Amino acid sequence: MWLARFLFAIVAASALPAAAQVTTCSGSNAGFSLGTYDAFRSTPLDSSTSFVVTCSRHGGPGSDLVSVGFGPSLNSGTIATRQLKITAGTDLLTYNLYRDAGRALVWGNTVGTDTVSQSISLANNTSGNLTFTIFGRINALQDVRAGDYADTVTITVTF
Repeated sequence: MWLARFLFAIVAASALPAAAQVTTCSGSNAGFSLGTYDAFRSTPLDSSTSFVVTCSRHGGPGSDLVSVGFGPSLNSGTIATRQLKITAGTDLLTYNLYRDAGRALVWGNTVGTDTVSQSISLANNTSGNLTFTIFGRINALQDVRAGDYADTVTITVTF
């Protein structure tokens, strides 16, 4: 059995120029362990974690829609088939990130299509947090060597 993990790189985006923004949002770099993978296990390895986005309002009360998207795997270059790579070698483990507990909806980066959005209402000069649940799955019965596997995925926060 071995550890499978990946790291996030955070990118914040906004539709308005910085001078016109009254709300700012950010996340922090986060790590997420997908768990200890057993190549002989006949069922997928499922895991979940939370990603917290902190928003602050400067300039009057209001409500904003905050969307979180996940980019492609650094190792595979795609969203549809993300891959963890062994740190010393070339073995790859196929996994993915999902928006739902049933792991049917892959979490991508197309706003309004495969991202997750939440609204936040803040009074002037206040801050608040939004929590997004990330569901992970490593496919079963992959013939790979034991070792540490990792991937990097960029999270885009749009507000």
